[in-house]
Amino acid sequence: MGPVRRGVILATLLPTAALAEVCDKERPDWHLDHGPATGLDELLFLATSLPGLGVLGALTLAMMTGQRLYWGLTAFFATLIAVALWAEQTSDPSGVRALAIAEGCVGPQTLPITACVVTAVFSAIMLLRARPQTRPQA
Repeated sequence: MGPVRRGVILATLLPTAALAEVCDKERPDWHLDHGPATGLDELLFLATSLPGLGVLGALTLAMMTGQRLYWGLTAFFATLIAVALWAEQTSDPSGVRALAIAEGCVGPQTLPITACVVTAVFSAIMLLRARPQTRPQA
């Protein structure tokens, strides 16, 4: 086998944008030059998505006001996102996620799931510690 043929075979085995063609749909801003995605990339992707911004907004309101409602919303939605990320990671019937991981545009979900669980536990503890709002007597 000649060196050119070995090089062609090796090039077809390496992950590229044209190999799986899922990254242009899953993560359109990712390029092969960026290298493989990491857990920190996934956390940043989650934090800038609509669900992540919703949890961050609820957490900000909860910390600023101390109201039980916002602590409860933060705990609920952070738990919901953690469960959704875990379910997406463990079941991939279409195989798209596995192709995106192989291509390098999707990284491990461990850090985003952990961040959501920590946020949910912190919010639940603060919910239990927060005093209920009392209405002023008229």
